[in-house]
Parts: sequence; structure tokens; C-alpha cells
Amino acid sequence: MSAVVYLGIDVGGTGIKAAIVDERGNILRHAETPTGASEGAARVLERIRRLGRGLIEQAGAQVVACGVGAPGRIDHRRGHVIFGSGNLPGWTGVDLRAELHRAFGLPVLVDNDANAAALGEAWVGAARGASDFLLVTLGTGVGGALTVNGRLWRGARYGAGEVGHMALYPGGEPCPCGGVGCAERYVSAKALTRRANEELGSGKPFRGIREVISAVEQASGPRRAAALRGVERWTADLALFLLNLQMAFDPQMIVVGGGIVNLGYWWDRMVQAASQACRARSTSIRLKRAQLGPDAGVVGAARLAMLYRPGYSPAAGGSARSTSPS
Repeated sequence: MSAVVYLGIDVGGTGIKAAIVDERGNILRHAETPTGASEGAARVLERIRRLGRGLIEQAGAQVVACGVGAPGRIDHRRGHVIFGSGNLPGWTGVDLRAELHRAFGLPVLVDNDANAAALGEAWVGAARGASDFLLVTLGTGVGGALTVNGRLWRGARYGAGEVGHMALYPGGEPCPCGGVGCAERYVSAKALTRRANEELGSGKPFRGIREVISAVEQASGPRRAAALRGVERWTADLALFLLNLQMAFDPQMIVVGGGIVNLGYWWDRMVQAASQACRARSTSIRLKRAQLGPDAGVVGAARLAMLYRPGYSPAAGGSARSTSPS
């Protein structure tokens, strides 16, 4: 085991993941727990503390810093949640850095969860070597992170990359953020399940994306037909959404992350739809599956801690070309 390791924590609307990560990006130990978001921010913080302490005790090496990827608009310099996610009630105003520094006794660095995932994919994942790319994460919500000239672009108010709350359908469905028609309501992994259940109508509902995809590939009759229609509607919206992002930012590539990217069927259909839409507009799009899957957040959070660590040398910890934390 490496003599120096990092604790990475990824806070999601559904689950909290944590890992001990070495200086090459290898996960040495891993743990996770349900978020329990409906119980409030204080209970969520307690679960984060418990998870982190457990891994620090098991690390078997010196844990020198902790990085945290969290949803919402994050002041990464202060480690403070400026505006929380609608999927985590009570999250606005939480001082994550102070809370977790007291809990772990370590330097704690905090950033938006999608920014953390982008750090991971740029370090040891699908965007390695790319200087200009956009990461889109599909989960309970939709996150985004933009890297320009090898640096995360956070924006004047730490809101760059919040692509999930761009209006995809003006006047559309209400969103927990307070807006209507947000992309998150149509292209998140959660939205896929909802679409399939709308198509199904009566009968046993689909309980998640895996059941929907499995029904497309293995079921028959009305259940398969409903799942297929739901996926087709969802991929059409996702293709439109990604095309809009390509037209707005013109990145080298768009990396799509989240657990759903490892499931079958829908990816090729979505790529085909996006490519056709691009050709009609005399442009092109390069789409890549995120390589780190559900581990992108914890690996990227550890990378965040590494890059901020006082005295850190890229020669010791790998290339820091893509994703300076400044």
C-alpha cells in the first residue's frame, strides 16, 4: 500500500461513497451508504463523518487530505455550499470544509460533485490528455463540469457547468430548483424510469433504470413495448440536450458519466440520434462513456485533495496538466 493516501468522498442524492485512493488513482478501500436525504442535512453530515472515519481507521497508511464532491453550487475556496441541490433538502449554507475538518482532523477540500468527477476522468479516465472537454453526469439529477485549457471553469459565481438546470423545455415540468422545464427533469437516469412508467400505465412499475433496460433487452409484450418507448423518448431528449451543449461550448469531447452508461442498448441509439442532428447543422460531436463509472466522484475528490495539498509535486503524483484547481 502507498505510504501516502487520500480520502475521497462523493455525496449524491441517493448514496454517499467514500474511498481511500493512492497517488496513482487506485482505489485501495471503498465504502458507501444511502444518503437519507429526506432526513435533513444534519443526518447526511453524520453519515459522511461515520463513513470517512471508518475508512481512515482502515487505511493502513497515512491519510494526508480529504476531498469532497458535493451537489449544488460550491465555493471551492471556502468549502461552503452557496446553493444546495433540490435533491438534498437543507444543504444550502452548509460549511462542509469546517464540519469535516473537525471530524477527520485533516485538510479538507470541497467542490461541486461534477467538477470532482471531471478531475477523476481527466486524471485516469476517459478525458485523460484532453484540454477542453465537458463532463455530463446522469444520476438522480444531471451535473456538468467544463474544463478549458486544462483548467476547471467554475464561473464568476461558481455556477459554471450547472447544465442540468438549463431549460430544455420552456414552460415544462416543475423542477425542485424552482425552475420549470429543466433538462434534469427529462434526461436524468431517474427521468428514464419515470418515462418508462408513464408509457407502461398500469401494471407493476419499473423500479429503476436497470429494470427498464432489462425489459427492453429481455422482456416481451406490453412491458417491453413500454420500456422501449420510454427509452426512445429519453434518448431523443438526451441527444437534443447534448447537441445544445456542443453548439454552446464546442468542446473536444463530451464525456457522459453515471452508472447508466454501463447499461446496454440506449447508448448507440443516443449517439446515432446526436450525430444525425449534428450533421443537419454542419457540426460534429464526439461522445465518450466515462471510464471510471460510479468511482469517478471519489477518485476525483481524492485528486482534488491531492492538487491542493501543500507541497504537492506533480512529478510525485502524476500529471496535473488537465485540471488545475485554481
